[in-house]
Amino acid sequence: MTRKHIFYILSILAILALATQPLEAQSRKKSHSKHSKKKKKTKKEEVKEETTYRLSDHLWYGGSLGLGLNAYQGVNTFGIGVAPMVGYKILPFLSAGPRVSCFLTSVKIQGYKPVNLFNTEIGAFLRAHVYEGFFLQGEISREFYQDLGGATGNEFTKVTFSRTNQYLGAGYNFGRGQGGIGTELSIMYNIPVGRDVNTSESPFSYRFGLTWRF
Repeated sequence: MTRKHIFYILSILAILALATQPLEAQSRKKSHSKHSKKKKKTKKEEVKEETTYRLSDHLWYGGSLGLGLNAYQGVNTFGIGVAPMVGYKILPFLSAGPRVSCFLTSVKIQGYKPVNLFNTEIGAFLRAHVYEGFFLQGEISREFYQDLGGATGNEFTKVTFSRTNQYLGAGYNFGRGQGGIGTELSIMYNIPVGRDVNTSESPFSYRFGLTWRF
């Protein structure tokens, strides 16, 4: 059975995008206030700070929320999931890191007991910050997902599958890559699914998420 996920309620994007703007402005104001109070440093101290490597200075964090709801000919599905990610800035505009997702789908079919299906995905991404809030992203991951098997009486069995996914996509981050808290929306295309002529699953996925220090 094919499961269609309706990702990311767009109205939430507008609310959270507006909510993050005051936080970013306040963060910049505090940062400016702190810098203005610092004493003037010697050239030796400045050089030492520039050459000191700190891992935390290169990391940013993010996560997305997934929601799915579908009803068709007596079949009702509802899904919810999360996908945390951590990026390492190889260059100011280029990041790479791990991404993990976990999605739970509840399936209800008339005359049968409800079934909970789990979907997990582990992979890595490469993101290029191209202009202001716009970015391009590629991913490769291994996915383990469950689907409905045969029915015994009024119960469905579950079958587990796995596949390798390759995503290409783009998005926009409302923090514009200036650090602080930001919201983002992206669309990703799954190449293996797009090439599979035996599936009706859409190769496109829509993601809405939050980032910090991107």
